[in-house]
Amino acid sequence: MNVGVDPRSQICAVVVTYFPKSELAANLSALAPQVARIIVIDNGSDDRTLAFIEAAAGSVGATVVALRRNSGVAHALNVGLDFARRNGFRWLATFDQDSSAAESMFADMLQVAQHYPSLERVAVVAPMHVDQRLGIGLQQSHDPAKTGRDYRLLYSTMTSGNLVAVEAAAAVGGFDDSMFIDYVDHEFCLRLRHHHYQILEARNVRLLHSLGAMTSHRLLWKRMSVTNHPGNRRYYMTRNRSLLWVRYWGSEGAWVRSDLWGFIVELTGMMLFEADRVAKLVMICKGFLDALRGVSGPLKSPT
Repeated sequence: MNVGVDPRSQICAVVVTYFPKSELAANLSALAPQVARIIVIDNGSDDRTLAFIEAAAGSVGATVVALRRNSGVAHALNVGLDFARRNGFRWLATFDQDSSAAESMFADMLQVAQHYPSLERVAVVAPMHVDQRLGIGLQQSHDPAKTGRDYRLLYSTMTSGNLVAVEAAAAVGGFDDSMFIDYVDHEFCLRLRHHHYQILEARNVRLLHSLGAMTSHRLLWKRMSVTNHPGNRRYYMTRNRSLLWVRYWGSEGAWVRSDLWGFIVELTGMMLFEADRVAKLVMICKGFLDALRGVSGPLKSPT
């Protein structure tokens, strides 16, 4: 794929919202000069919040698609992907509502990709993710044997701030709706890798991002960061990562081992430092059980 002269003209951005906070307007303003179109997909905010979203989007010429119910992150991303494909865009910039795009980040990311020797196999170009509360880099599992001066190849990456090659995403069937939320991004990346595509990280490009409500705590002589995700998110994270462990144990063993260790560290931090730890542990157990049962989609409310 030829990057071309004007990177902005090739990029459509999709921003997924669900009861966003006031910083959405500033985040859209930071994004607008770097892309040709912005599509805001709202996943079921109430009418008052939707009015705020439409005002923020209107100020930068963005289009709002109101789904009127929470259809999950994967479905919302697929709506954006379908729009980008039908309108001839080469890249889809995927954004969370609380992520702030740095100036010229997409041009910088595409410059890194353009100098990569196998651009035609690159399906995702990702920035370095930095937690905006603590200012610390968020760890991404990568292949140490495939690292350059300004890039490295990842096994998977988080959704926000990425440039997704529209052709590659469409070729593998887009995002998996059955995941609903959490690990949608990792499943997508691993499936791309299964089809011999690559996930490229631009090491000198930073994205400020909120991973839960991250806080830092001292544990003996070290510091440990915890995300403070609520119980329902612990459910989805556990269920979906468990499904991926089984699915990719043979072909992506390095990723599975890294994520297993990540789960152990997260569980330790949760039990030591987070509130409502017993309720969250119950939801983690439910996530494991539902993974064993092959349950997918949104969490069913008790009846």
